[in-house]
Amino acid sequence: MKLLFFLVWIFFPAFSPIYHPCCRCCWGCSFCAVCTELEGGKEGSIRESEKVEDTHRSGTVKMQPPMEAVNAAEAVELRLDQLGGEHVDIKRWINASLQGLLAVEATTAEGDTEVEAGVMKLFNRLQTHLQEVSGSVEDTIAQALVRLPRTGLEVGRMVTEAQQLQSQLQSMQEVAQSAVEAAAKPHVAQLNALKKTQEKLARCSDTLWKATQVDSHMKQLDDVMQQLRISPSEVDMDAVAESISQVQGNLAELQKLDVTFGEKQLETVERYEQVVQHAVEVECMDMLRRREVDRAAQLLKVLDTISRADAVLQQYAVESMASERERVERMLLGGGSAAAMSSARAAELLKGQLMPFIGHALSEQLDYVLRMAQSEDRATADPPQTEKHAEARAVKVMQLMVDEVVGSIGGALEPILERAERNEELMACCDAVRQLGLREDVGIHTTDAGSATGCGGSLREVIVRQISTYAFTELVGIFGKPNILEAFARREACRVEALLDDPKQALRRERFQAVMDAMMDAVKSILRFFPEKTLPMCVGKWREAILRTIAGLRPTPAAPQGSLLANLSTARSVGGQLLQGAARTSSEYLVSSEMQRLYPSLADTVNEQLRTQLWAPLTEALESCAVECQKAVKRTIIEPVVAKADGYELQLFWCSKQNGGDSFSSATPTVSYTPAQIAPSELVRSLGEAIVEIPLALEALRGNGDGDCHPNGIEDLLEEVAGDWLEDIVRAAVAEFIENKVGNITIYFPSDAPDAMKKETAAVEQLATDLNYLKSILSAVSGDPFEGLEQALARLKAVALPSGKPIAIRSLLAKDA
Repeated sequence: MKLLFFLVWIFFPAFSPIYHPCCRCCWGCSFCAVCTELEGGKEGSIRESEKVEDTHRSGTVKMQPPMEAVNAAEAVELRLDQLGGEHVDIKRWINASLQGLLAVEATTAEGDTEVEAGVMKLFNRLQTHLQEVSGSVEDTIAQALVRLPRTGLEVGRMVTEAQQLQSQLQSMQEVAQSAVEAAAKPHVAQLNALKKTQEKLARCSDTLWKATQVDSHMKQLDDVMQQLRISPSEVDMDAVAESISQVQGNLAELQKLDVTFGEKQLETVERYEQVVQHAVEVECMDMLRRREVDRAAQLLKVLDTISRADAVLQQYAVESMASERERVERMLLGGGSAAAMSSARAAELLKGQLMPFIGHALSEQLDYVLRMAQSEDRATADPPQTEKHAEARAVKVMQLMVDEVVGSIGGALEPILERAERNEELMACCDAVRQLGLREDVGIHTTDAGSATGCGGSLREVIVRQISTYAFTELVGIFGKPNILEAFARREACRVEALLDDPKQALRRERFQAVMDAMMDAVKSILRFFPEKTLPMCVGKWREAILRTIAGLRPTPAAPQGSLLANLSTARSVGGQLLQGAARTSSEYLVSSEMQRLYPSLADTVNEQLRTQLWAPLTEALESCAVECQKAVKRTIIEPVVAKADGYELQLFWCSKQNGGDSFSSATPTVSYTPAQIAPSELVRSLGEAIVEIPLALEALRGNGDGDCHPNGIEDLLEEVAGDWLEDIVRAAVAEFIENKVGNITIYFPSDAPDAMKKETAAVEQLATDLNYLKSILSAVSGDPFEGLEQALARLKAVALPSGKPIAIRSLLAKDA
């Protein structure tokens, strides 16, 4: 047995089975019952397995009888061709081959010998088969190595031949195609000519057929018209109208070929048409008045054939709405003039009486028109087409009726609306006409055919929505005339302008708050009355009125300091705060959930329009006004300070005066130009003292408020800006001194003048001393350096003395560092 498994391991290492100690077969073999029992986990099987293992250890194995051993040996005679299968299971094949040898336990040495002989025979057979298979594989590989190059050459040759053949076929195709096209071209041209001739003949045939039809129909019409004069009730008007329509169509086609063809027939047909039209129209109107649905629908169908149905329906709409038109004129015009009717009273009548009556009348007419439209198409086999035609017919008739009503209401309301004095009355009338509505619960007497096709209540609801929308648009359009809209916008603008009449009082906190509240109320009214047209008108008027008021705050040359300060306080603390609050309030109102629900697309548009065309320009104007007032207030402090240095640029120690009669030079004593004795000039010391007193000037502003503003507001403003203003004023005063005083100095002493070089040096030293003095004064006001002053000192130190030429300080300061 060891030899058996050694051989299997050598030849088939990947499929080597694990030898089971109890049954001498492969572990997990599907043919072994002992293995199956072991896997069940029974204790008896386990004990039995242990006994078998002991038996194997003791070497006592029972042998089969000699005949059974022979049969077992014969069982090894298996066909080796099974190993050639594609999906052969080597493990299963070996187990099946050895099953005959291992089925019966051998108990004698002779039995072991038979088993060993069978195993050796199986081994020999396997080894022989292995050698045969190996040889066959080697032969196949050798032959393949010989044939493959030859096969590649053959394939290449076939590819070349195929390409050559393809090229030859292409050449043949080009030659043949050009020859075929050249040969077929005359035949194609002939066929096209024949086709055109065929088409012409078909048109000629059709024309002749139409001419024949004209003659035939004309004879029929002559007979029918004769019968119509004798007994009108026996004539089929539908067939007559159809014949007239066909004759007219045929004559129109024939006259495209010959304008003069059928002129007499056309005149006769037109005369017949007028006769038929008059007869049918009279009867149809009579049926419509009597509400004979079936007959009226039949006659309308006839009138459709000759394109006269709309005229009859227009006449019916006028007659059906005559009572409503009379009611409107009686209530709104009274004795024929609207002079005594106020807009408020007109709104009450519209809302309480006219709109309900008109809505009921239109609802009843819709019920009748819908039944008539459905009856007209009762025989139609296509339900969707029937419903579509009935809807179109009903909508057209109802729109004609609405036009009649709207025309009468508009004619009566227009003079009343033009005399309206309050926008509330105007909007009340507009809201009243919006109350017109068609009820959907009026009796729906649909025909059986209409109900069967689904043209009952659902179709009526669709038409009700369409007509309600149409009526709403037309009625509201009465109020959209330019003169009414302009009057509305003018009244809304006047409410705000009236509060801005007095510029001095307009920007007081209480008055300006009233202006903002009035504007907010006006916006709410405008949202209900053509906001896309009235809002731009009102916004333009409001903006111009408030800008005129803001312009009154701008400083003037002679304005006193207290007035400027009061205007600044108003622009910053009153106008700015209230204007921002109004803008925020209007935006919150327009973006609220209620406004978004009522005016989903309009609210955002109005909000954006107010923001860009009203609030933004007003805010910009107030900010600009505040900046101008602030500059003007600062100037009232800066100018007295700079005035302390008046005449500084004209002092004698800057240059020698040639004009002995100069008033300033005669009044100024001779100065000794000794560098060691140079001290700050008197004017610069006065300027320095004025700069030091600037905080006191700012403090003095707190008590200068005039009666137009609250002192508390001014004091709060100064408390807010005093710190920033101090440094700004000081810097502005120094910059103006350097620009207008120092910059106008020209140091020059002619070379032939006595002590010219010494005087020039002394003048430069004097200017540097004055500037250093200012620098020391300014350091007490602010820790930040004054760049203009520092730059002037640096440029003076860089001057090369003696220069012998005029030293223009402005040019010196303007040079690049």
